[in-house]
Amino acid sequence: MLDDSFKQRIRLGRLYDVYGPLLTAKQQSCMELYFCDDLSLAEIAAELDVSRQAVHDLIHRVEQILERYETKMKLLMRMEACRLLDGYMETNNTELLKRLKNLLKDS
Repeated sequence: MLDDSFKQRIRLGRLYDVYGPLLTAKQQSCMELYFCDDLSLAEIAAELDVSRQAVHDLIHRVEQILERYETKMKLLMRMEACRLLDGYMETNNTELLKRLKNLLKDS
């Protein structure tokens, strides 16, 4: 099973995929370096000519912003719901319907 920090990193990446265009250019640049280029905080700091702490704080702020967008718009949840429905329609796997029900109940 994936640990929570890895799951959170995956979620943050998915949120960025959905809501990234709503971020500022600096926020987008930092997230691209972090996720796409897989740079460390120190490497991103050198690239952006800021401190490592500034990069850490920016990523943390962006995470909060992205979660706020998801709370209001629920686009990622809707995409997951559609994926589960598509899977069910292809396989008739009732476990996917249970997961969909839980997803919708939790939202």
